[in-house]
Amino acid sequence: MSIPQFLAAANGIAQLWSSADRQFLGLLSSDRHDTNSISNLDGIYGSLHSTHSIRNLHGLYGGVHGGQSPYNPYCSNPPVVSYQNQIVLVITRNINIQTNGLPIIDPDFLLGVYMQLGYSPNMFYPTSTPMDRLNQAVWNSQQSLNQSAGIIASMFQ
Repeated sequence: MSIPQFLAAANGIAQLWSSADRQFLGLLSSDRHDTNSISNLDGIYGSLHSTHSIRNLHGLYGGVHGGQSPYNPYCSNPPVVSYQNQIVLVITRNINIQTNGLPIIDPDFLLGVYMQLGYSPNMFYPTSTPMDRLNQAVWNSQQSLNQSAGIIASMFQ
């Protein structure tokens, strides 16, 4: 099973935890109304301002300077995903981290998957399924990464 397929299957079940202090950081859920969901932009775990959200750019668990943030490229204790009481993924942008074989995913990819899974079809995509939206999110993420790589490469020419 691929990581996107796993994330879709774990929707509403898997959890995000701080690996350093064991702080619960939210339910991996596309439900924008669930108080525990990372997709609830007004909730404790999805807000841009909450102390327990990886979206908080100025918090311990978010931003490029957060000591336990997946966005901090030097963080040695980034958040992890727990599924059925086992750690299954590491969420980080630290490319040098030792994970004992656990897969690493980018935090924006994680958040994007659940936002796409929670997306309501509209008149432009009336027949889209959750997997269609997930595949689109994967494609969008890859395009964004390719564009970023091109920008970085052009800086060194």
